[in-house]
Amino acid sequence: MRVILAEDEPIIRMDVRGLLEELGHQVVAECRDGAAAVAYTRQFRPDLVLMDINMPGTNGLEATMQITQQRLAPVVLLTSYCDGETVQVATNSGAFGYLIKPIDRDKLSPVIQVARQRFLEVQKLNADVKVLQEAIVDRQVISLAKMFLQQHAGYSEEEAFKLIRKWSMDQQRKMSDVAKDILRG
Repeated sequence: MRVILAEDEPIIRMDVRGLLEELGHQVVAECRDGAAAVAYTRQFRPDLVLMDINMPGTNGLEATMQITQQRLAPVVLLTSYCDGETVQVATNSGAFGYLIKPIDRDKLSPVIQVARQRFLEVQKLNADVKVLQEAIVDRQVISLAKMFLQQHAGYSEEEAFKLIRKWSMDQQRKMSDVAKDILRG
C-alpha cells in the first residue's frame, strides 16, 4: 500500500516508517503537520494516511476531517491518548482507525487492512448512492414529461410513457434526456 505518514516526532516517524516498510508498504510522503498531510494526500492519492493527532499548526483531527470529507483516503489516527473524549473526537473526525502509541507491528497491519477495506466499501456505497439519486431525478423528469404529454397532447399515461420510450430508442438516447427535451418545449 502507498502510505502518507504525518507525525511531528522524528523518532516516532522513523520507527513507524520502518514498521510500514517491514510490512511491505511504501511511504510516499512524510510530514510533521496536518496541512502538509492534506496537501500530500491531494497530490499523491495514497491508499492510506497514518496521522498523529497532536501536531503543530493544523492538528491531525482537523486534517482528518478535511481528508475524509473530500473522500481522498482512509485515515488511521496515531495517538498517545485513549480517553473517551479523544476517542469520540477521533470518531467524529471520520477516521477509519485508531492506534495507541507506541505502535506495535502486530496491531498496525490489521488496522491498516481494515481501514483500507472500509474506505473502499464507503467509496462503493457513495457511488451507489449517486447512481440511485440520478435514477430518482430521471424518474421525476420522465413523470413530468408524461404529465406534460397527458395535459397538452391528450395522451394517456401509458401512451405518453410508450411515446417517450419509442423516441428514446429511435434516437438512442436516455429516456430522461428525451423527457427533458419534451419539457423544454
